Amino acid sequence: MHEVECPYCEKEIEICHDDGFGYEEDQKHDYQCPECEKNFVFWTTISISHSAEKADCLNDGFHNYEKTKTYPPEFAKMRCIMCGHEKDLGA
Repeated sequence: MHEVECPYCEKEIEICHDDGFGYEEDQKHDYQCPECEKNFVFWTTISISHSAEKADCLNDGFHNYEKTKTYPPEFAKMRCIMCGHEKDLGA
């Protein structure tokens, strides 16, 4: 669910995209406000962002493993807190 403000009555409206409606970018989508029942159009912009952090273990450093909090515990693994690499407990 994503919110948009009705350009007529200024109510916050949740647009449900469960069936894929309204996901096409660079295209106007018709919608009717459930509050004032006026029709308007909206468009969608999808934004992707990335963030980075050091992973010395991938650059000749050592992995910093911690046991995963897994249930049941016999399925736990060891996971590096820097890069996410996993290995079995006995390895």
